[in-house]
Amino acid sequence: MDSRSQSLPPKGIVKPDYDVIVVGASCAGLAAAGSLGKQGLRTLVLDSRHDFGTPERTWIVTRKLADVAGCDVGRSVIHETGVMELFANGTRRRVELERPDLVVERGALRRILAREVERAGVEVRLGGRVHEVEVEAGAMAVRVRNGASARLTTRHLVGADGSRSVVAEAFGARPQRTVPIVQARVALGDRYDPNVTRIWFDRERTRFFFWLIPESTTTGVLGLIAETPSNARDLLESFMDEHGYRAEEYQGAMIPLHQPRRPIEWRAGDGRVLLVGDAAAHVKVTTVGGVVSGIWGAQAAARALATGTPYRRELRALHRELYLHDAVRWFMDRFRGRHYDSLLKLLNRELDLLLSTNDRDSMGSKGWSLLRAQPRLFLLGLDAFVRGTR
Repeated sequence: MDSRSQSLPPKGIVKPDYDVIVVGASCAGLAAAGSLGKQGLRTLVLDSRHDFGTPERTWIVTRKLADVAGCDVGRSVIHETGVMELFANGTRRRVELERPDLVVERGALRRILAREVERAGVEVRLGGRVHEVEVEAGAMAVRVRNGASARLTTRHLVGADGSRSVVAEAFGARPQRTVPIVQARVALGDRYDPNVTRIWFDRERTRFFFWLIPESTTTGVLGLIAETPSNARDLLESFMDEHGYRAEEYQGAMIPLHQPRRPIEWRAGDGRVLLVGDAAAHVKVTTVGGVVSGIWGAQAAARALATGTPYRRELRALHRELYLHDAVRWFMDRFRGRHYDSLLKLLNRELDLLLSTNDRDSMGSKGWSLLRAQPRLFLLGLDAFVRGTR
């Protein structure tokens, strides 16, 4: 037997077409595919969209984006903002960030990641919708419908196809818990400082918040995270009327909320199935931000597949972040209006310094530091818990 015959698969088992198929050319899917390609795995990306050129919503992220993306994301950045102004029941507080946040255009970020995928030698097929996943001996089969139906086989599968993931559904994952976001592009006006992002806590309207994020010196996006899609736009329009803004255009999406116990990995024959991005609900539930955390989780998935390590082990750092946000959200869901007012009044010098020097994607190890900086946060959380329970 020569050396070539030793590499052949056992009789009856067909060698799969790919080492990994990534379903979904989301930011997380592209990040995972690029990393897998660079590590030498034969990788294919499938997506129902026909191109990467469609503009998407603008979003605010921390500078950790550049760290987790593993490439230059500068061309996706359309603005920077270094100050957070917080409002609740007439109370106003200002937090100056040591490292300004980045305002990115998500479509531009996808195009940057797509170029990295191309450089890594990864194959991309657009315009075909995955409608079925089958497990068979030694491989998984993915059926793609694009006029005619195609059947592709792979050893491993990555689901990066959003909160209504076909991959997750194929392996029995329960449906995601999602919330709607809606935002409108508005003119800032001559008196608005484009270095400032504003956040309003209005418990009567939403358990989350409203925001105004400048995306240039003249325009910004004003939006909210609502409870249900049925009244999200009405809530936003009434808020805009109160504050004197008029919508130039609207953007919206349904965002999943992190669910720690929801499965995001399965074994399938000799291969593995991993979920990333919105499909895995890698979203900070305090801010409903998932760009940085989604790409972060995608890199963890790529390492797990390339090295054979447990996915959960690779996700430890990200999970530490997400679990802290889960705990904070649990308490804040029990807040009443006056609790937000008290929260802003508790921003002392030590807490302000901690928040200004540690971005919201790097707080996983800072939970106890927050309480040490302002011990009365514990009493505020306890009061919200007791009253919320009643």
